[in-house]
Amino acid sequence: MKRLIEGESIKILIFANSRRVCEKLVSILSSDLALESLVFAHYSSLSPELRIETEKKFASAKTAICVATSTLELGIDIGDIDAVILWGAPGSAESFLQRIGRGNRRQNKTNAVCLIPDDSHSPLGEGIRFLALVDASKNGELPVLDPFDLYGASGQQCLSMIAAEQGKYQRIANLCQFFDHQVHLSRSIIEDILAELANDGYLQKHGFKNQYGADQKLYELIDYRMIYGNFAVNSQTVNVFHSTKILGNVPSINLLRVKPGSCVRFAGKSWFVKKASTDGFILESINTRSKKEAIDFIYPGGGIGFDAFLSNRMWTIIHSEIDKKLISEKLYNDWSAFKKRLIDVCNYDQIPYIEKEHYYCYLTFGGYLLNKAIALITNQFDFKADDISLKCSLPIDWNSIPSEPKDFEPVFHSLFEMTSNQSLYQTLLPQNLQLQEYLQDWLKDRTIVTVLDRLKKSTAVKVDADLFDSIIVSD
Repeated sequence: MKRLIEGESIKILIFANSRRVCEKLVSILSSDLALESLVFAHYSSLSPELRIETEKKFASAKTAICVATSTLELGIDIGDIDAVILWGAPGSAESFLQRIGRGNRRQNKTNAVCLIPDDSHSPLGEGIRFLALVDASKNGELPVLDPFDLYGASGQQCLSMIAAEQGKYQRIANLCQFFDHQVHLSRSIIEDILAELANDGYLQKHGFKNQYGADQKLYELIDYRMIYGNFAVNSQTVNVFHSTKILGNVPSINLLRVKPGSCVRFAGKSWFVKKASTDGFILESINTRSKKEAIDFIYPGGGIGFDAFLSNRMWTIIHSEIDKKLISEKLYNDWSAFKKRLIDVCNYDQIPYIEKEHYYCYLTFGGYLLNKAIALITNQFDFKADDISLKCSLPIDWNSIPSEPKDFEPVFHSLFEMTSNQSLYQTLLPQNLQLQEYLQDWLKDRTIVTVLDRLKKSTAVKVDADLFDSIIVSD
């Protein structure tokens, strides 16, 4: 970073894949005296006021470095960016394009540097992931998704409309009018959503009229300012203060591990924890050169995963020629050695698998959701799925798997997962609608059809157990 900005008026935007990593990078860069005053942090746990303040300072500075999560992918004007650095590959081609697209404001050229983090469990795997993203972007190829049928946001809209009228009773017909343009949101669906919200204490139904008004929990949403956006399930938070100023918020679980007297990282700085309670964390400024080790707040969640399109594209890029100039010499040599070993035993139309004493590990490159669906439809009683591989106790007859996503209906209920990444309003839906919304990624992503077709036509071929050690993380 020092070499990049030396003697130049330059602005650099660094994208990290989590708030924890964002804080780590800011801490490392800020520890250098030459960079300390130039570094900013931007992520969702910071208060809106603090984020706006950061955006203004970064936009007006001649030389600056901002480390951000997806909060700066699009929609926020932070001025001209000379270069974008990606610390780790994002989980989708859309996110990749949005991130590197921030770096071409001053000239018709995008300067992007893709870095594999020093603590990556699979440097070669992450390198192939970056190559797949670059290749798809250069060829203008993105996932093809049919329009999603979404339900959670409609519950939020109903609550917002009632809240806008100070909680007064509103006719169901008037609420339904708002969704006339959405074919999947029929009156019966809206009534089911309203009934569930009433059952959960957010609304109450009028005694004899077809109307709904506010109940206690809706007023709580308004008080907590949670009526204005779709918040994840893990969003139970406490505020973080410096004196009387709100710096942001963090998940409440941090109260169990961050105690008064400890040192924490937040908003790109190190702080002394003066008080920790359900009222919030009160922080005091400390000398950034303090030798006391700062700890990070934790943010529970699923972490960075990647979609079926990117997983499938990785399999394609492994069997393609790549531009040697795109990557470092060491990474190119590692990739070449891996590819040579692979093509000697397996081609594109085959599924490599590793057989051990108690399991089979198939390298499908189809994405987590697809791997889980295949395990369920083939009656695997013990399996482990990830974005690249499916480990199961029984062999799979790949010619027998369904070729259409809708044909997996017998396992839809088992495919569904309630995760911490669900929005608050998704969790307030009736169970059948939660399932329908979750299944949109399965039913509306055309890549799923492409991968199912590839796997169904492929033959499984056994490979050496160590062949994919550099691509997947072993147990």
